[in-house]
Amino acid sequence: MTSYLVRRGAASIVVLLLVSIVAFLLIHLQKGDALTVKLRQRLPEEQVQQLRAEMGLDKPLWEQYWTWLSGVLRGDMGRSFFREQQPVWDRIKAALPVTVELVALAIVISVIVGVPAGVISAVRRNSLLDQVTRLFSVIGLTIPVFWLATIVLVYGGIWFSYSPPLTFQQFWESPMRNLEAMWMPGLILGYALSAITMRITRSSVLEVMRQDYVRTAWAKGLGEQVVIVRHVLANSLIPVITVLGNQFVYIIGSTVIVEYLFHLPGLGFVAFESIATRDYFLVQGTVLVIGAMVVAMNFLVDLSYAWLDPRVRLAGTTQI
Repeated sequence: MTSYLVRRGAASIVVLLLVSIVAFLLIHLQKGDALTVKLRQRLPEEQVQQLRAEMGLDKPLWEQYWTWLSGVLRGDMGRSFFREQQPVWDRIKAALPVTVELVALAIVISVIVGVPAGVISAVRRNSLLDQVTRLFSVIGLTIPVFWLATIVLVYGGIWFSYSPPLTFQQFWESPMRNLEAMWMPGLILGYALSAITMRITRSSVLEVMRQDYVRTAWAKGLGEQVVIVRHVLANSLIPVITVLGNQFVYIIGSTVIVEYLFHLPGLGFVAFESIATRDYFLVQGTVLVIGAMVVAMNFLVDLSYAWLDPRVRLAGTTQI
């Protein structure tokens, strides 16, 4: 088990390093730079070069990357170019709870809706209820999240006079105002994720129900609820947990446009805003934090997978 954890931890560090390189290169290889966006008027070339030197944009890319990375290792992500030199970490720290709450809400909705629907669909296979739940999942899989969010905003405003609040308050400040802003985007993301959860749960339950030990449980005369809960559902969790971990990657990407559409000041909104203004340090810091969240979630999924399935732990002790 220790060897398994060490290998997974080392792989996570390598992935984070690669994420930092990609985040740095993608924003720096675009035409123009942060100074071009920041300046709204033409200035003498000498003054432009002086400003570029002050911002550190006159150095080679490898030197700029090393300066930034060494600062991150010391706990300093730099300062924003466009927010009065506000520390990047302060900006990210303020946005992080919003994204974490939105992701948690979507995953909870996904589990509450998707797992029971998948189990019921598998147990009542080929019934009308099965057909309805499968149609529900197909619609959720085919509709893009950004399109569904746009439709909700447009027709929700026309038919139900719905509009997202223009100001956001944290849950500990005002629970009702917070839920007023969060429930609709959480429901939209949760619906898309529940469709995936339902399909995987259904497939996993159907596979487990064909196993010999389940047939033996039926032959003993055990009730349907006992067989499903004790013998089927417990052994169907591993694929579902794996998918939930992968959903975290999907939902983090979806939060960018959803947070922007619903005026939620989360990491997705910060990333969208900082990319538009070429705020280098803020873009790099936001992408690095999001990457760290994804890597951490995958690491936790690996741990849970090893905990639930002893074969994974044994494989980790024998493989190099």
